Amino acid sequence: MREILVDADERTSPEAFVVAARLDELAQKEIADVDDFLSTLQPMECTVLLIEACRCVDHMHVVQRLSANEKSKLSVQDFDILIRGWNVLLGKLLKRKGEFSGVPLRTSTPELRQTVMGMMHFAGRYVILNRTAEMVRHGMVSATLDGSEIELKLSHRALTDHFHDQVDHQKLADLNAKLHQDYASDVNPGTTLRLRDVMANLTFQWKTSQGIMIGYKADPEIDSYFLRAVTQDAVQWQADAGIHPQARLPGCSGETLTAVVHVLMSFSMKHIMFVEEGMKLHPGVNQHMSLTIWKTRPELLTSLSHAIGAPEEELDAALNLIVVKAGDADYFLTEQAPGIPLVIELCGGYLLTPVSGVFRNPFNGIRMLRESSSTAIQNAFREHREEWMVEDLCALFEGPRYDRIGKPVKLRSKGQVVTDLDAAILDRATGDLVLFQLKWQDFTSSSVKVQRSKAKNFRDQVRVWAQKTRSWIDEHGVPALCRALKLSSNPPPRRVLLVAIGRTNARFRSYGYNIESDVLVLPWSQLLRLRLEIGSGKNFFDLLVEAVSQEAAHEVERTPLPYVLERHGVRLNFRDIWSGVKDD
Repeated sequence: MREILVDADERTSPEAFVVAARLDELAQKEIADVDDFLSTLQPMECTVLLIEACRCVDHMHVVQRLSANEKSKLSVQDFDILIRGWNVLLGKLLKRKGEFSGVPLRTSTPELRQTVMGMMHFAGRYVILNRTAEMVRHGMVSATLDGSEIELKLSHRALTDHFHDQVDHQKLADLNAKLHQDYASDVNPGTTLRLRDVMANLTFQWKTSQGIMIGYKADPEIDSYFLRAVTQDAVQWQADAGIHPQARLPGCSGETLTAVVHVLMSFSMKHIMFVEEGMKLHPGVNQHMSLTIWKTRPELLTSLSHAIGAPEEELDAALNLIVVKAGDADYFLTEQAPGIPLVIELCGGYLLTPVSGVFRNPFNGIRMLRESSSTAIQNAFREHREEWMVEDLCALFEGPRYDRIGKPVKLRSKGQVVTDLDAAILDRATGDLVLFQLKWQDFTSSSVKVQRSKAKNFRDQVRVWAQKTRSWIDEHGVPALCRALKLSSNPPPRRVLLVAIGRTNARFRSYGYNIESDVLVLPWSQLLRLRLEIGSGKNFFDLLVEAVSQEAAHEVERTPLPYVLERHGVRLNFRDIWSGVKDD
């Protein structure tokens, strides 16, 4: 038995590469099985499988998130494997689906679902094995070899801060939920119970030759309710994805795109509840078939036009960014972060609308997909981010106590620009002058290679900025710094604090990159949470430094979720690659 570890200085042992290669080999066998099966199907059959895959994913999400019956739910590990296989299966089916008019209607049977879920699990194992191989190569996972058995566990380095950014995002979400628990008096349990009764009475059996589905009549009050119910998530997710309202996108603005996604989210949540209520009243309904529905593009545009009121050409342009087509297949074959589209084009103007797209941030999926194929769209999404982040930062320090510098300032020496400051805050009560570097890097992708590249860029840029800024201050002095910032230096600041903020992630020791400098580094979610928790009237930056230090030293408590996979004569024991995080 040999344990394969990776040194902290990134020298990977030869044995680790052997294990990684073995994992890659196993991954290729998994995806080969998917390809072999799909090669036996006709294009129309692939379209049927695509529809059924959407049904399975929708049912998985609805049951996993909303069902009170724990026995009916998948394990965390199997759910994750299946969802990670979704992208790959979607990409392969998009490439193979035929071109025809109409929607091939096929009964959703246990046998058909078993076939689709099997293919998705094969594809998910392919993704998991490839990803684990990369983590082994880069020292994030250590492996133990024992004959035909490989034991995999997170390395010590990966445990240092790998979960901190994720936990901070959840802590902020929980805090926001508490602050908004009285949000909209009409979005509360009492209203929901009343509307459920109304909705149940609007449902009816939609009988087809291939099975019974739930149909329902429209009601303006219900439409309005669900539009309000998803508003908070839509606004937060739009900001998290970095889609500014003024973003100049092909044929529409970021505001129009956001409005269309908002309405589509409300449609999905409304549909889920209608199906849930209808199934209580109508026997023999096929839930899988009822959750995933289709419509024509003109029908969807008409619905959007009634809900939003924007020019139809703008709504059509926004829909072009949202709808996933056959030409998008390559993106889904290579992107590991699961992305369930709000709308998928089948053919001939018929659109499939998976409701599960509402259970994760759809804005991220739209942005990532369109950025992957268009530099112009990528630039449009990024154009306003720096000023947006500065505005958000300055909004945290309103009031007479603080002087806010909300525009970039260049520090010059001998006529040359040495570095720049994205923003600055002066606390007049304490004399703290805080200089900020703001980084809006996207860590949504699940690719280890992409994440490590961005982590290294973040580390290098922050190091260089901190070194140049400190050197400039040492050479020119704090009074010159105040003049450059156009701040009164009487009395002079008692100290200058450097802070680097990552919009999504900021801690990368688990990737092998640590920032050894006198700069305070933290993600936006942590800064915002601590600002809300500490509150006003206190020496915030002293307490911020103390809190960040304490939280960094506190290891996130996890509950390992072991998983055993036996494939092709190899037994893989995942000890803690899946983990539950304990609540504070």
